[in-house]
Amino acid sequence: MSQRIWIVRHGNREDFQNPGWARTAERPYDPALSADGETQAQEVGRSLRSEPVDYIFASPYLRTIQTASHIADALDLPVRLEPGIGEILPDIQGMPALLSRGERAQRFPRIDWNYNAAGCLSYPESSDAGHIRAAVTAKALTARYPAKNLLMVTHGAPVVGIVKGLTGVTERITVPLCCIFTLQRSSEGWHVVQSSVTSHLSNPETSRRYAHSG
Repeated sequence: MSQRIWIVRHGNREDFQNPGWARTAERPYDPALSADGETQAQEVGRSLRSEPVDYIFASPYLRTIQTASHIADALDLPVRLEPGIGEILPDIQGMPALLSRGERAQRFPRIDWNYNAAGCLSYPESSDAGHIRAAVTAKALTARYPAKNLLMVTHGAPVVGIVKGLTGVTERITVPLCCIFTLQRSSEGWHVVQSSVTSHLSNPETSRRYAHSG
């Protein structure tokens, strides 16, 4: 089979459940998954058990690491932190506070600390620049591992950037929480096999309520 990639958006986040959370949070741009977000992440992990995933990559934000860790538990694989598929934040100056390396290591034993990232994050960044950055990173990863099938756990806007950047599609894309996009490479390039899949979720209405479009 030719190379395949799966792109997953993180599960529901605590600030979606509690809109006032960020006002007193130590890391206002780095919310954790909500309780139902944890369930969504477990469900997407179970749905991917039969897929031939070789490597899992995750944005360095807490909600994506949590989602990727649930998937990694289901697939028995390590998680590689890839800043190049990190969140797009057009309205901030400088890197926001994220969970420290020590806390990540303690909470998420599946993180592969020997992994060398293919991309990087730098803010401020426009939405268009973020889409390009995510797509360039995804292309670099598929080129680095041409014989491997990759799973990328990221955010709504980077999903749009990756799918459009790799396939060349121009129509608007809808990205619900914990949805799955599947892309496959052929001799003519990348094409979409499945998009915005949420059939694995027990409560897809919540997923669609917080869908990102772009």
